[in-house]
Amino acid sequence: MTGRFISVFNIVKPYSIWKKHVLAFVVITTTPLIAQANPTGFGTFTRDTNTIAGSIASGTYRTAANATGKFKVTAGPSNGYNGSSVTVGGNGVEIKSDANTTTDKDKFTYTITITPDDITSLHTIKIGQTSYTTGGNSEIARQTLSFTRNTQINLPVQATVRENPDVGYFFGAMGDYFMGKKLARNSFSSNNTLSRPQLRFDSSNGGDSGLYYYGITALNGSGNSSSFTPTTNANGQVSFASGQKRGTLPPTPTFTNILKETSTNPNNQNTYAALNTSTVIPNNGSYVSYGVENSKSNYVIAVRNAESVTLTYEGIMRGNSALEADVVGETYNEWISFGVESEPLYTFSGTVFNDNGGIDDNNANASTIGGMYNNADYFNGIFNTTEKGITGSTIRLVNDCANPTIEYASQTLTSTDANQIGKYQFNILPSTIGNRSSVCIIETRPNTSYPIRTSSEKKTVSLAASTYNYPSNDFGRVIDQNAALVLEKEQAANDCKTTDITTLTYSKDPLSSSETGSGANVRPGQCIAYKITATNRANIDINNFVMRDVLQKKGDNKAMVTSKLANPSYQASDYATDSVPVGENGTVKTVSLSLGARSNRSFYFNTQYGSTQSDTTNTP
Repeated sequence: MTGRFISVFNIVKPYSIWKKHVLAFVVITTTPLIAQANPTGFGTFTRDTNTIAGSIASGTYRTAANATGKFKVTAGPSNGYNGSSVTVGGNGVEIKSDANTTTDKDKFTYTITITPDDITSLHTIKIGQTSYTTGGNSEIARQTLSFTRNTQINLPVQATVRENPDVGYFFGAMGDYFMGKKLARNSFSSNNTLSRPQLRFDSSNGGDSGLYYYGITALNGSGNSSSFTPTTNANGQVSFASGQKRGTLPPTPTFTNILKETSTNPNNQNTYAALNTSTVIPNNGSYVSYGVENSKSNYVIAVRNAESVTLTYEGIMRGNSALEADVVGETYNEWISFGVESEPLYTFSGTVFNDNGGIDDNNANASTIGGMYNNADYFNGIFNTTEKGITGSTIRLVNDCANPTIEYASQTLTSTDANQIGKYQFNILPSTIGNRSSVCIIETRPNTSYPIRTSSEKKTVSLAASTYNYPSNDFGRVIDQNAALVLEKEQAANDCKTTDITTLTYSKDPLSSSETGSGANVRPGQCIAYKITATNRANIDINNFVMRDVLQKKGDNKAMVTSKLANPSYQASDYATDSVPVGENGTVKTVSLSLGARSNRSFYFNTQYGSTQSDTTNTP
């Protein structure tokens, strides 16, 4: 991307004069013109007063969509340039590498690194020719692109050709190889107005571009720039005129060899084809940019979800428009611009956590009430600072909780990083979800560890207009020993004549038929009353609680007698219609009940002998 402003193809100058002209245009192009060049939309960049060490520019940026972040630009290996100058403002950051005409094989490398301020937007690094300078023009060069992914966003990084419109080639850049037009069998013109895409596939082989620069009117022949007839030998080969050398001709330089537009040489056909928009450029892939004026260059390479982009720019034509010598890859002043754009991004995140309130699992006890369980963080369905994430769950983002027919994303939690254990995050483009008003997050677990939930397995997330970040969609679990419900069973012998079994003296001690002690006077035909206390030690309600107790039956589980439900009954409304009736053996069963957070409830019934068990359905 040179700073030349004059046509040089009909002028022969010694090197010393050329050197003065080179110095002159460096001064002219150091300050960007007020008019803004294409392309646009590169974001507003503000430069730090104190540049980050090791960089040539650093600061902050704001995209057109008002996403913000930090940036820095570092310079890599350079050859054939005398340093660089950087311009920032309302259209990205532009870098100009200043020419060093005493060195050929020109090459420079720059890296831009960005750090978005949040994860609600997907940031894309853009690459163009110039974003401020409107003077000067480019030369043919190979651009090699490498990039790294922004790990804040769980989406791949991808470089694509965003824009590559037809633009007028600049006659005066090192690109005449592509601009000649054959007029007749042995005549052609050079200064043609051609409009073609600027970016092309890199068709070079083994690092040799196969591209040769020459001034067409400097060839041996007659005519002018509109209609030039070169002198050819018997084989149709052309040569430079005496004293007119501007570069090198390709081997066997016939008309059909040197003119790209009309070449019939198989080596010239189907090479350096235009890059179509949406073409993906692989990491460390290369492409070729052709010579156009800065004011007309409008190509854009977009690298989506990149943390950094490194661009290596090297001149690849054989020849030099300014030196009377065969020089490889002299490109003079060259510009390159970086920008950032953003698009809103849905972010759904949360943690699958051990809802134990910080109680060490080794100390957990399924029968303990109070003590360490007098803990406001224990079993409350909230991810508290005292608690930690757990691995092993699979999280799915789907379209609907009741009828999930579309899975947008899935993640199995396997991280061993202490700060990331149990954490998940989905980053979804709005176009993926469409116009839905809500989505659903589902947590499942394939193994038996942490089997008890302290929150629902499904969470409906309502989507609000202009809101894209939905954090803290957490899922709580605990081990068996930290279950919310504790059942305590007590018993009291009686003569079956009591009218109020709640006034009996209950004990957890076993009963016997001895004449003394807590089991005294237990004889066949007498009764044993039971008191079962259900305690919810959690900080959330237990819903759909059902207590079941199976009365013993002779022969089952080595029982010696059969127990039957006996009067008096207590709180009949607590028991289900299918609970065992008085005088029968079977299962005592309550209706579906709720136990409030950190509360308990006692259930009483009278039997003639038996042992009991309890369970719950649909408890948290």
